[in-house]
Formats: sequence, structure tokens, C-alpha cells
Amino acid sequence: MNHLISSQSKFLNKVITLLFITILISSCRTSKLPSDLTIDNAPTPPGTVKISNNLFFGTAEISNIMYLEFMYWTKQIYGSNSTEYTSIIPDTMVWSKLNQNYISHDTFYLRHFAYWHYPVVGISYEQAKAFSNWRSDRYMELLLIENGIIEPRTIIPKDSIFTTEKFFKGQYYGINPKQHGSIYPVYSLPDSATYQHIYVFADSLNAKNIKKCKKKACATFLITDYNCIENKTYRTKDFPYGPDPTMPTQCDHCPRNIIAHLKGNVREMTTTKGVYYGSSFIYSCKMPWNIFRKDIFEINSYTGFRNVCEYKQWKY
Repeated sequence: MNHLISSQSKFLNKVITLLFITILISSCRTSKLPSDLTIDNAPTPPGTVKISNNLFFGTAEISNIMYLEFMYWTKQIYGSNSTEYTSIIPDTMVWSKLNQNYISHDTFYLRHFAYWHYPVVGISYEQAKAFSNWRSDRYMELLLIENGIIEPRTIIPKDSIFTTEKFFKGQYYGINPKQHGSIYPVYSLPDSATYQHIYVFADSLNAKNIKKCKKKACATFLITDYNCIENKTYRTKDFPYGPDPTMPTQCDHCPRNIIAHLKGNVREMTTTKGVYYGSSFIYSCKMPWNIFRKDIFEINSYTGFRNVCEYKQWKY
């Protein structure tokens, strides 16, 4: 078993960066960063849909593969024993803490490729914020690379990594940022007002886009309250939440602009620590899904998060 996990980890390390960055680049190949870029004409950030002026909502929960890229990047830059890396490792034992019969998920849920597109769990509020900050810098870096403003770098010393702050302060390889505008993207956790707005917006958006799905059955779990406890498929005494409690964050037969799982899968963090939006697989189908809950137990198998993004203007 240890040999299997070790081999799988080596394979993961070889493909994870290429896979995630390929997805990210293909999502924003048309993004432009002209010197006259404004908040009003800024491109839609990867993994989001525009819901109002300068507010872009994540189409799905942050997945295991996305968080693994964050971990892998941090490990490569700072080292496996660094505080930067060890502080972002999820609690993978949340599954056996939920129910001892899910102990195999402790080993495989985060890293096995079969679960790459499932929502990452076992994450703290601080870790979710750290991921959001990292994602903001990586998207800004990609925008600058695509527009020939900075060079892509595969070997990066930890004192030379790109950050938005370093760029605008003129501390990134001597580049003058004032020649390239002052707009930059910021990913973050959604606030309560955004969640209250989005579930109304999502109904009309999803009703339109689900018609484009090649397989309706695949699309159904993205936009319904299917993933609540009474509706779990193959639910048994030993596995009260089904063999796989969570569901995939996307459907390959549907467009990426469907806003998935607002009605259940994992509850989601908000900008307020300890306040969560929505339902999850542990809750009853009879409970309202569009509500906020307060809970001191944030690190568990039924809590995840997604991002919103907005553009801000750097003040020189």
C-alpha cells in the first residue's frame, strides 16, 4: 500500500502543475492587459462568471486538483519542511472523524486522481484565504506573461517569486509597472450579500445553460439539491452518506458557466470566520439550503469554499 501511495505521489507531482496551468491558461487565453485596461473592460477571471459590474462568482467549489497545485507550488518553492508548506496541508483525517467506515477516504480523497474534481475539504479559514491570495498572484502573473510584460520562469528562487505587490512596487526584475496600468485581480471568499444575490441570479443562468448540456443526467447534480442525506445513492447503515459523500464540482458534458452546487454538496465558507452558506451532504433535504449557519467546527469533511473575484486599482 505504501508503495502504491508513493508511486501515485510521484506521478501526481509530474502532471499536476501541467494539468492545472493548462486549464488556467486555456480559460483566459483571450485575456488582455493593455495599458488602458479599466475595471469596466477587464476580462472575466478563470473559473468565474460575471454577475454584476466588477463582481465575478466562482462556478464551483475549489476542487482537490486546484488545491493540490497550490500545495505543490508552495512545496517546490519553500520546501517540504517549511512553515509555508506545512501550514497549508489539509486535515485528511476528517473522513474517519465523520465515520470510521470512511477511513479509506483519509488516504485517497485528496490525492487520488479519481477525486481530483471533487471539492477540497479539511480546510481551515486561514488556509482558504491563503489559497485565494495565491490564486490572485498566479492569475496576475499569467496575465502579464500572456501579454509579454514578464517572462515565464520555471525555476523560481523563493526570494524572486512573483507577487502583485512586488510588481506594482517595481521590485520584480526591474520592470516599471506604471507602463502597464494599475488594475489587478483579487480572488477572495464571498461575503453574505454576494451569496444572497447569487442564488437568484444562478437560477436564470443555469436554466439557460443547462440546455447546452449534452447529457442532462450529468448536469442535474450540479444545480439541484440532490446531494442531501435522504437522496444519497446506495446509502447504508455502514455508509450513511453513500460510498462517496461529495459529488464532482463539474460535468464534462456541460458548459463551464453553470454555477454548481449552491443547493448542496458541501457548505461553503464566507468572509466571516465561522459563518457558512448553504447545505451539505450531512443535512436533510427538508432543511432550507439558502441560509447561513454559525459553527465553530470549520475543519471537517462537509465544509469547502469557492472564490469570487474583483478587480482593484493599485494606488502608486
